[in-house]
Amino acid sequence: MEDEKTRVIRQHTRPINPADSSRAGEIGPGKLINNRFRLEYMLGRGGMGVVYAARDLRKEELGDADSHIAIKLLSEEVRHQPNALRMLQQECKKAQGLAHPNVVTVHDFDRDGEIVYMTMELLVGKPLDKYIADREIAAAEQDTPEDFSKPLSIIAGIVQGLAYAHKRGIVHFDLKPGNVFITDDGTTKILDFGIARAVRASGEETANDAPTLGGAIALTPRYASLEMFHGMQPDLRDDIYALAIISYQLLAGEYPFGELSALVVQNNNLLPERIRGLTDRQWKGLMGGLALEREDRTGSVEEFLEAISPRQIDRRYWLAVGAATTAIAVSLFFWLQPPQIVAPSLFENPLPAAELTETDKNRVGQLLEVAEVHMMVGRLISPAGANALDVYNQVLNMHPYDRKAIQGLKTLLDNLAQAAELAINDEKYRRAEELINSGLEIYPKHTQLLNLKQQIIEVPS
Repeated sequence: MEDEKTRVIRQHTRPINPADSSRAGEIGPGKLINNRFRLEYMLGRGGMGVVYAARDLRKEELGDADSHIAIKLLSEEVRHQPNALRMLQQECKKAQGLAHPNVVTVHDFDRDGEIVYMTMELLVGKPLDKYIADREIAAAEQDTPEDFSKPLSIIAGIVQGLAYAHKRGIVHFDLKPGNVFITDDGTTKILDFGIARAVRASGEETANDAPTLGGAIALTPRYASLEMFHGMQPDLRDDIYALAIISYQLLAGEYPFGELSALVVQNNNLLPERIRGLTDRQWKGLMGGLALEREDRTGSVEEFLEAISPRQIDRRYWLAVGAATTAIAVSLFFWLQPPQIVAPSLFENPLPAAELTETDKNRVGQLLEVAEVHMMVGRLISPAGANALDVYNQVLNMHPYDRKAIQGLKTLLDNLAQAAELAINDEKYRRAEELINSGLEIYPKHTQLLNLKQQIIEVPS
């Protein structure tokens, strides 16, 4: 049975005409890049270039079942800009180091003659700008009270990806809905880290202070901070301004300043219309991100998310916000295969962890951060994709008896127990039993899970 990615490829791909490969100067479906990547269909086009879905023929030769990738072919203006390729290569190298569930995976940056390209994972779903447009239409048709849970979960996904990058000193510099993607499983992914920054650094300034590249603006005016227009050094608060604009769009269904740039907003002393349904605290938090002056703006993306999130949230709400869309109690309902069993000795009599090299320490630290994100968004033990259990096991394979990984596993089991307890309270005993059994397969001696299992056994049939 074909998976979703294969189905999408098949729907969009036409049979390749032999004449395609003979069009030496043309780029389009059927074109072979670097004797390796066969273009299938166009995914999108922007100021930086065009993106295609493609097949990696080398992977196919090696028998890899999933050879589909996305490939961005940089525009001629970008290719011919002085220093652009060197800076783009540097930024792509940074992006390759961002191993995070909410950041698109960048594979490589290379060239084939005059063609300069970067390859990345192929995503199935829709870009956030399309999601926002569809949501506006649906809201207009339904005319129902606004539900902020889905927008806030998307914002949380963006924040998690940005926070991970910001801790590593990487600023996106062109955050906008077109550079955010919502996959079909509800995961929020950020694309194109650092590309606009590299292009701008190699470009020229125009009379109106908007960085350009061969006539193409290297920033997106609606989402660019005031400091970006003035050519100031990139700062994580530039991303916070763009994040606040996107958040306003998601929460209100419209742009806060009528699609005007920060320069025009400042010159005309404009203020956004207050969003109905937000508390005073949430509205103040949103305005903190929209502050025009950098020193007045919220200091971190985590602070911004905390400020706009509902304060009084019971644990049912947090269990309902998983992987940016679904409840943990639902997202855990995917028992396609049993989870990997963890040795009981890890919990009962952990030994001192061995010393690591500096390189391995950094890798373990990165893995633990990724595992923490999986935990936050509810991807605990899903065999269908990346999840906290797999990442903790990677850490323990590198660093047996790592205390943070062991504690993470204990927290994972406690979360399973909480989800099972909620299911029991809702009289969803079958779901509770599956949650409990999954946890006990990881660690058969978990006291709370054993007690909950006994509680289900005693329920009258």
